[in-house]
Amino acid sequence: MTRHHRPTAPRWQPARLWKYGLLAIALSGGALTSACTTIELSSRSIYDDSETRVGLESRNRAGFSHEAAPPHPISLTQEQIEILLTSISARNKIGLLRSFAGDPGTPRLFDQTDIRILSGPLQHALARATAGEVVVFYRAKPATDAYQRVTSGTIVAQGETLLLSIANFWHPLVTAASEVGGTDQLHDIRETTGYVWDHPWVSVGEQDFAVFFDDPHYQTTPRHSSLLDYPERTLSIAYQAYLTANPDPVKRVQEVHDAMQQATLGKAESAAIAELKKRIADLERANAELAATAPKMSVPATLPPSPAQDQTQELMMQLEKRVAELERALKESESYRKQASPPVQ
Repeated sequence: MTRHHRPTAPRWQPARLWKYGLLAIALSGGALTSACTTIELSSRSIYDDSETRVGLESRNRAGFSHEAAPPHPISLTQEQIEILLTSISARNKIGLLRSFAGDPGTPRLFDQTDIRILSGPLQHALARATAGEVVVFYRAKPATDAYQRVTSGTIVAQGETLLLSIANFWHPLVTAASEVGGTDQLHDIRETTGYVWDHPWVSVGEQDFAVFFDDPHYQTTPRHSSLLDYPERTLSIAYQAYLTANPDPVKRVQEVHDAMQQATLGKAESAAIAELKKRIADLERANAELAATAPKMSVPATLPPSPAQDQTQELMMQLEKRVAELERALKESESYRKQASPPVQ
């Protein structure tokens, strides 16, 4: 596997580093004392390139409390990881609403390219995690020359539950040191790709978003609002039961596609496409049955098709044309919506 350098963090002057070091010591209280008697696990890399990182971190460093059930390794196939990632959506909140319900048409947290890249490394990381480790992930996409949009977080197996926490949701981060604020304040330092690469469990900047699982029946912890933490950013999933009920990754992707299509076109248009496709399939089956039961002739190639077959073929062509028109309208609608969306600042 070819490895690349991680995102470059801005270089800080020694005096400023010393200042932030004193601040960290002051905030940590008795952390130095406990560090003398506690051996921390070092970070373990599973996969990294210029835009992606999957690894294992100490649960203490990643902020998991000792009271929580310890993480443990689980054995899942890459296809099962894909099913789970496909079933997660996210969106920014609107107004003052602290928490709201998602629906199958909510935009996906990860697109199919993200899922293809992340699923294999996450599979290996979950299988190798010890009781003292959590899986961390980081995924970046270009925004501008000086910025990238980043999603990052943690995922662990605890008992029969898969706990997914999203810290940053396609948040714009600085990639070049020249773009960092001149005051070198702590929030400036944090909102860089280098910092989030090293601390993917830390939420940086001002973000207000929520994540959802497509079928809330498989969430083991009910959603609730809080002014002190962000339960809307964490999913607790009964993953084994969900995977048993949804074993086919291709079908899961198609279900998500259909839900998104319905959300974009509206119920009437989506229902029309589904009905037309069903009608085409019925006609193809009827036409095949008709051909199978027709009397065999010595020179079948010269025998013209029957009127019933002619009518069936003509109707199928009309239906296929209508399906193509509706799906073309869908693509044009999606393209217009993307062009109308404001660019990421």
